[in-house]
Amino acid sequence: MEIRLAHPNEVGQITCILEGAKAFLADSGSNQWQGENGYPNQDDVIEDILENRAYVGLVDGKIVAYTAVYLGNQPEYSAIYDGKWKHDNYLYVTFHRIAVAAEFRGQKLIQTFLQGLIEGHKGPDFRCDTHEKNQVMQHILEKLGFVYCGKVPIDGERLAYQKIKHQSETSLYQEI
Repeated sequence: MEIRLAHPNEVGQITCILEGAKAFLADSGSNQWQGENGYPNQDDVIEDILENRAYVGLVDGKIVAYTAVYLGNQPEYSAIYDGKWKHDNYLYVTFHRIAVAAEFRGQKLIQTFLQGLIEGHKGPDFRCDTHEKNQVMQHILEKLGFVYCGKVPIDGERLAYQKIKHQSETSLYQEI
């Protein structure tokens, strides 16, 4: 899998993947990403690209995965409740808007994609949140070594996960 920053001419492909993810979430009974504002949408992807935080995963040259990678502190994460962060580092990496193309679901592609991003970023503190009914994402995060830490006030309430990267998870060479 190739992992790199998204290009402006890929907004349509990325938006299509996000629309498929919204439908998947709705079909699985989750109201995550089902709001009237259409989040996440094309405008979110464009902003991610302009802010250099839009990453794509490619298989045979085709975009099959997407996420926004935030570097730094996020105010919503400072408001964690019903738990606490394992390490309360001020700076960390956060994954938002994680999605995979429908034809690649169930193939552990998102695990490979996120692990590649973890290895490619200095870290060591990585965070992510998800809806309580998004069992698939919870499972993926746990497989990657993320641990549940509490809840954060994002779009109502989200389950907050954290991973502290091990030294062995640093790649010697990787193009991102």
